Amino acid sequence: MKITKIISLILLTTFLFAQGGAILPGQKLAIQSLSTAAGFSNADLNTYLIQNYGQTLDALSRTDGAAVIKAFQAGSASKPVTAPELQVASTLEPGMKKLFHFRDGTVREGEILTIEDGIAVLKTGSGTFNIPADQFLSETAEITNKKGEFFKGMVIGETIEEFILRTSYGDAVVQKRDIRSMKRYHGGVLDRKTEERRKFYQGEAQLISVFMDPTAFPLAGNTFYLSGLSIGYGLTDRFMITTKFGANFSGDLNLHPRMRFYHKKSAEKEVAATWGLGLHRAYSVNSIVGKYSHAININHLNSDGKIDSTVALHETEYNIGDVVKKNQEDILYAEAYVVFSSRRVNTTGRGKVGWSAGAKVSNAFVGRNEWLKEAQIIDSTTSVNWSDKGAYKLPFRCWVSLEYDLRKNLKFVGSAWVDNGFKTMDLDQTIDDYFGEDGTPSFSLDSPRGKVSMIDFDFGILYALNENFRVGVHFQQPYIDFYWEFFEF
Repeated sequence: MKITKIISLILLTTFLFAQGGAILPGQKLAIQSLSTAAGFSNADLNTYLIQNYGQTLDALSRTDGAAVIKAFQAGSASKPVTAPELQVASTLEPGMKKLFHFRDGTVREGEILTIEDGIAVLKTGSGTFNIPADQFLSETAEITNKKGEFFKGMVIGETIEEFILRTSYGDAVVQKRDIRSMKRYHGGVLDRKTEERRKFYQGEAQLISVFMDPTAFPLAGNTFYLSGLSIGYGLTDRFMITTKFGANFSGDLNLHPRMRFYHKKSAEKEVAATWGLGLHRAYSVNSIVGKYSHAININHLNSDGKIDSTVALHETEYNIGDVVKKNQEDILYAEAYVVFSSRRVNTTGRGKVGWSAGAKVSNAFVGRNEWLKEAQIIDSTTSVNWSDKGAYKLPFRCWVSLEYDLRKNLKFVGSAWVDNGFKTMDLDQTIDDYFGEDGTPSFSLDSPRGKVSMIDFDFGILYALNENFRVGVHFQQPYIDFYWEFFEF
């Protein structure tokens, strides 16, 4: 029995070594014959073997030889495609500014400063480089505009809005918004990624809010931002935290977490849903009274002590200090909201258009009757109380907002809302409110003045100076916005 096992082991070992040995002459002849029948030249066969087995025919093992024979017999051996010779740019000039492609496969966006002794000095956002002119690939394009005009030539310049082509009859400037179809070639090879009707540019201002209303798209992960009212940080791509720094300075530490719980994205469209909370440890009662001053009645009493006439606080000369108890303690404040957002590629193919819809409630009215002076404001002829109208039973805000890319760095924004705490204010009133000149906390918008406007709308524009900083102008408070991001903070 032992002898049988030893013989079997010897035979198995011999077989394995035989399989791992050099290719047999008969295998080589079979491979050459099968490859010729498949239309392979000797060079094609050599390239195929190196690409798939890492060896030439003579260096193959017997196992690899058997695998090659099976591949040819099964018809699965594909003839290698020889890469075309890439064309070098025939024209390079100082001042050319576009996306340049190079022979080694790299791509850089920049401007050629000078060309001397066959060396081009290329200035890019990441530095200035000295690159041999023969490393630049030619770039040509075939463009048909909406009028049916056809342009063919070398791309010598490109901006956000236009192509500059050098044709056989002179330089042509083609506006991208007028392009109906286009093909681009780099080094003579069609670039299928840019074989599209028009190049799409996404606006740089990716909004996490429109005016003061959040969208469902949170801040990118590891990104810090600063605005005129708050600061925030994106912990992940779906969770961020902000805080209102003005309230923090006055002792009201607060946090506003926001989490995206639904997200779906395709090449053409993106939708998301997000919930958010606001938590304040010592929210100013003056801020609530100021914001809802139109829901506080100033009652003028007759000689019998009965109400003769009533007017809202915001329409009188009384201040917050006249109606709120002295030494009134601040309260624990909480708010909650949910918002749904959608944005998609514009039907024109340039930029994106998006909208958001959300609703918010808070506990601002809990215990509100205890904040006001119990009987009188100035003398026995005046009293104060909260309005008992149904519109002021619960603090709420519902909104719909819109964003539309006009250009890469310019965005139109608009919003409409129903808010039982909103009043329109003039610019000078807004400035006083922001700096706390009206008896409310600084760096917040909660003035007791203004005109009641429960249903209202606003619109304006946002301009991105760069991908980190943008400013906005609109027609309701706070009138001017700014937003500063620090990526990978």
